[in-house]
Amino acid sequence: MTENNFWLKKIEISVSEAEKRTGRNAMNMQETYTAYLIETRSVEHTDGQSVLTDSLWRRYSEFELLRNYLLVCYPHIVVPPLPEKRAEFVWHKLSADNMDPDFVERRRIGLENFLLRVASHPILCRDKIFYLFLTQEGNWKETVNETGFQLKADSRLKALNATFRVKNPDKRFTELKHYSDELQSVISHLLRVRAVSGPQELLDKCLQGSASYLIMFLSNGR
Repeated sequence: MTENNFWLKKIEISVSEAEKRTGRNAMNMQETYTAYLIETRSVEHTDGQSVLTDSLWRRYSEFELLRNYLLVCYPHIVVPPLPEKRAEFVWHKLSADNMDPDFVERRRIGLENFLLRVASHPILCRDKIFYLFLTQEGNWKETVNETGFQLKADSRLKALNATFRVKNPDKRFTELKHYSDELQSVISHLLRVRAVSGPQELLDKCLQGSASYLIMFLSNGR
């Protein structure tokens, strides 16, 4: 049993809190985001001594970076999924509302489940980057990038594209792809109109117009 695996077997992991924050992004523009508090708690302790705990904050984007790293480095393993990044297709709210308390709570639970599933995997739990994700708050992103995993991902993607590239694609499949892309655009427009809160008459008119366009599009696509 490796040191990292031994350490993970002796702790409890939880994502206990979510906090709204404001800061600067890579483009030096102000943004609002949600940070999540990861707490690790020692399971074994001596009588009379306090239980060892540690905590640090992570953004959702850092969870994404961790999962992308695991996907590239362990292609033979089914890496646990992350919860949704945005509230998509919510009928009573705009899809851009990522600060909704219910959505943030669902995502907090999903992020905790992700960490617990990775920690319980016999191979993933031994990974050094995962270990540092739970213990190293500063310069963690730099440590991940230094592994060169992104170059490996780009190399695999190029090889995959070369394998499946078709010199003379079937015209029927090209037309079908174009049709599906247009249909997706129309349906997305319908859902956005349905999600807008406003006067019922305006909403009905928008829906009627979108529905007419959809019917016309489907008729032409046959």
